[in-house]
Amino acid sequence: MTQATTGPGGTDEASPRPGRLSADDWARAGLHLLMTEGRQAVKISRLCSDFGVTKGSFYWHFADFDALMSAIARLYFSRELDAARGLVAVEAMPVEERLETMAAMLVDSRAFEGEAAVREWARADESVAAAVRDLDQRILRVVHEAFVELGFSEPEARVRAGLLVYAGIGFVYGRSALPVPTVDEIHEILALLMRRDG
Repeated sequence: MTQATTGPGGTDEASPRPGRLSADDWARAGLHLLMTEGRQAVKISRLCSDFGVTKGSFYWHFADFDALMSAIARLYFSRELDAARGLVAVEAMPVEERLETMAAMLVDSRAFEGEAAVREWARADESVAAAVRDLDQRILRVVHEAFVELGFSEPEARVRAGLLVYAGIGFVYGRSALPVPTVDEIHEILALLMRRDG
């Protein structure tokens, strides 16, 4: 029996479940491995071992490994995971709270490993790359709209939103070599972006 580990959504991703496993169980367990150990850890044999089942159980749901990876990608980019990432709640917040929350997400170290793993995966898989682009565009749109709501012109809002989103992507890639900004430093960055000339 494997030790339970909590994954996205607060479920025990690697623990065997009573009864028959579903395709969703396999995708969640694969996503958990991807997020915690990286793309190279996602293997059919590893998942079968974690679940305590044979490969026949895997092939009951998936034609091959690529089909599993497609299911993992769909799960990662689903609205359900958007809720876990906080995007759904953020979009409903008042504008200043929305920007504060999104800025705080930039320094949430729990997200860095998984985000880096998915972005690395996207370099080798065009369907994942397209989904990453869609998610980045959605985040950029949410931040852009917040700056417009604060009274910035479209060009001003676009520049400010771009800086914040690019900073977030940079933090993902630079976290191992560069110091991660503190929450106070992120607030300073946000204050600079919200400042008006004159």
